[in-house]
Amino acid sequence: MDNPDHPGYLLIASQLHDKTKRLTIAYQFAHRVTRIAPHVAEGWLNLGRLNDEMYRFEDAHACYQRALTECKRKELRCLILVNLSGLSITEGNWAEAERFARLALGIDPTNRKAHANLGTACLAQKKWREGWDGYSYILGLENRKIFQFADEPQWQGEKGKSIIIYGEQGLGDEICFASMFWDAIAVSRKTVIECNPKLQGLFRRSFPKAKVYGSRWCKEVVWDEEDTHPDASVSSGALGALYRQKTSDFPGEPFLVADPERTAAWRALWQQKISNGKRKPAIGLAWTGGVQWTAKKFRTWTVADLHPITRAIDAHWVSLQYEDAADEIAGSPIVQYPQATLTKDYDDTAALVASLDLVITMQTAVAHLAGALGKPCIVFVPDTGQWRYGSSDGTTTPWYKSVHVVHQRGNWDLAKQRALIYAERVLSGYDIAG
Repeated sequence: MDNPDHPGYLLIASQLHDKTKRLTIAYQFAHRVTRIAPHVAEGWLNLGRLNDEMYRFEDAHACYQRALTECKRKELRCLILVNLSGLSITEGNWAEAERFARLALGIDPTNRKAHANLGTACLAQKKWREGWDGYSYILGLENRKIFQFADEPQWQGEKGKSIIIYGEQGLGDEICFASMFWDAIAVSRKTVIECNPKLQGLFRRSFPKAKVYGSRWCKEVVWDEEDTHPDASVSSGALGALYRQKTSDFPGEPFLVADPERTAAWRALWQQKISNGKRKPAIGLAWTGGVQWTAKKFRTWTVADLHPITRAIDAHWVSLQYEDAADEIAGSPIVQYPQATLTKDYDDTAALVASLDLVITMQTAVAHLAGALGKPCIVFVPDTGQWRYGSSDGTTTPWYKSVHVVHQRGNWDLAKQRALIYAERVLSGYDIAG
């Protein structure tokens, strides 16, 4: 082939660069395809997907809509609608995500990604039954695997079984779904929990009636022989379909137990932080969350962005960042305790969080930890928010009664003001001098 502008080859080149995460190069090839062959729907779909990956929302919508205009094949139209649904999820536009997913399923009722997107959109809108049904399609997609430990079936909630519950997704997801462990333990003959290694100690203390192995992600797994042949297994997220069918099913109460000795040691330290004869409130801060493919760019502040908060309250400010923030916080009132936040054991962080008067965090795992411990927490949720935090007009999440949700609503400055009002209300209810 001696034609450097052949649309098919340009499209392949774009997709290859996309797979190796060279998005800007992939974009140039994709853009060229749409200039050379503007009536080829695949070209617009590919360009839309790249804009989507780079969080260029308006351009992505425009490309997907153009792809629909040029599309003449049902199966391709379904794929475009699935992508539009996914884009709407990223934007936190749950009603639109639901609409596009239903349109896709009208073309292909078997499309797993459409079912998964519909589930996510419904969960965000508290349509729990349909939401969990759709959520069941997420496992098996991309890097979210369905596991079997022997040849056991998936657990359907039957009583008297020996079961394994295994973690899925990130650290925050594992903590959140652990709120349903006691429901499963109560009806099972024996419960084994496999979790992230960082959570092993915390989960063992919190769920003493279960056997806990922190072997998730481990290449070599050593379990007691008696635990390797369950009657059934289930992912932690799949417990939602069994135990969270309506909003009233969510207790919202604390379910994790921090190490009491380590927590007491931190509280003793805070007693020494005195201002005007009273102990300063100890407040934890986390200002970044996620990775590139989970919208980190929208979940990231600088220490300077925190000034309206740290200057408004006379407090002992504690870094809850999971990465070393020493350089970032230099010259600020924020103090880092690496022995609590930079270890490989989240039990260390849990003890620190349990000792604090308040946690203020960007949408990240710390919000789940605080809620699971029953600690007052303000979580900032960007407009590209996660489904657990619902629509932007709400301030609560059914998962945790102690967590106050502050949505961006297009203006972080106003969001910080709303957060400060709530923080003052929380702190006024504490005997800080005690």
